[in-house]
Amino acid sequence: MYIKLDKNDKRTLWLQIVDQVIEYITNGQLSPGDPLVPSRQLAQELSISRSTVQIAYEELQSRGYVITSRRGGTRVCDIMPDNDTFPIEQAVPTIPPNPFLEEKKEGVEHWPEVNHKEIAEIDFRLHVPYIDPIFQKSWRRASNVAMKEENVFDWGYSSPYGLFSVREQISRYLAIERGIHVQPNQILLTLGARQTMDIIAQALLQEGDQVSVEDPGFPVAWSSMRYRNMKIEPIPVDNQGICVDQISPHTKMIFTTPSHQFPSGVLMTANRRQELIQFAKQNQTWIIEDDYDGEFRYRGGPMPSLYSQLPTNILYLLSFTKLLAPGIRLAAVIGPEEAISRMAKVQEFVCRHLPIMEQLALGQFFETGDLLRHVRRMRSIYHKRHRDVINTLTLSGLAERFHISGTESGLHVLLEGDEHFDEYKAVNEALKTGVGVFPLSPYCLESPRKGLLLGFAHLESAKIIEGIKRLACVLI
Repeated sequence: MYIKLDKNDKRTLWLQIVDQVIEYITNGQLSPGDPLVPSRQLAQELSISRSTVQIAYEELQSRGYVITSRRGGTRVCDIMPDNDTFPIEQAVPTIPPNPFLEEKKEGVEHWPEVNHKEIAEIDFRLHVPYIDPIFQKSWRRASNVAMKEENVFDWGYSSPYGLFSVREQISRYLAIERGIHVQPNQILLTLGARQTMDIIAQALLQEGDQVSVEDPGFPVAWSSMRYRNMKIEPIPVDNQGICVDQISPHTKMIFTTPSHQFPSGVLMTANRRQELIQFAKQNQTWIIEDDYDGEFRYRGGPMPSLYSQLPTNILYLLSFTKLLAPGIRLAAVIGPEEAISRMAKVQEFVCRHLPIMEQLALGQFFETGDLLRHVRRMRSIYHKRHRDVINTLTLSGLAERFHISGTESGLHVLLEGDEHFDEYKAVNEALKTGVGVFPLSPYCLESPRKGLLLGFAHLESAKIIEGIKRLACVLI
């Protein structure tokens, strides 16, 4: 083993020794078990201090290239780290099959079976709110204030429940806008509907439990539960809401969207609400009440929540995705203190706590009154756009061709056809005219219902009117 030191090299002397020994080993000039020159001898040969050589050998040992013993001196290890010179058969970890993750889910969040090179000039895409300049300015201001936050504790590890100040603001908001009166310890902040459903499954259910979901319904509800190996029971939805009489008494949890059923747009009637509440009482069943766009009702005030009638059995979901923007990944689940405590423990185990900056900005947005002003401004804007949708559907003749649902609230409408309606043909034909719409069937489990879904929140009135006119030319 010949070592050459260069005093002009920027590397230290001991590191030069390390690099050259490693090169000898990786090139095969030093084989496993070969001894290195004793440190004293190498120091004399190189005219350097023995401590420099010892540092080099210690570094080689720490990297796993050599091993040192009293009797054997320093020798090359039998197994080299990252050594390509001595190839061995690699044992690559296998990834077990996961039917859930490998399911084909086209059509729910992406265009189904269409030519992706075609661009929808007028895109009636669902789940997209209107992000107006006033909101952007207000949120930027709230974020800037949050960045200047001087309380160092708010920047450290925080409660898995979410920041107390934010939960306190949410409790006030719910009291004002929903008539729901809860304490901050009954509120858990999460990263959105998907994570919320997963936490609920882990905290309150056991593998194999039966969960009832609306059909058609919100795919996240059943996909999250399926992922946790729950048994899914699809329950039909009629013009009064979920059909309670078809729910099994053995079900442990019911997922419903009573204020604006997704995707049919139906409002659950007072009688059906009472049926559902009585069912939950009699069978000790949990109800997940997803109020995903309940702020936007255009006839009368917001619908009363199920939670306010049976707080012991209900988990109320409040998402800021539709209210503010999808990129603000914050939501809240409200429920009995014991259930929320269990869910907080799951969240702490999974991710410790939520990002601080988003929470501080949201808290500031609440505190200044910007959130209430934003909600009321959006309600006015969406009301006008919703009216344009309904009027244009009527004038175009589409209201005679299809049954129109979602005429009182929400950010989308459903054009429901008969069982022979070819959704995918309609989607493709509409796309050829520059109009993007969604089929209903991907939101169904067993339901044979067919139709088209039009999200309008992000579209200006002129585009809404033009898009529906083009759609009418294709469908009538």
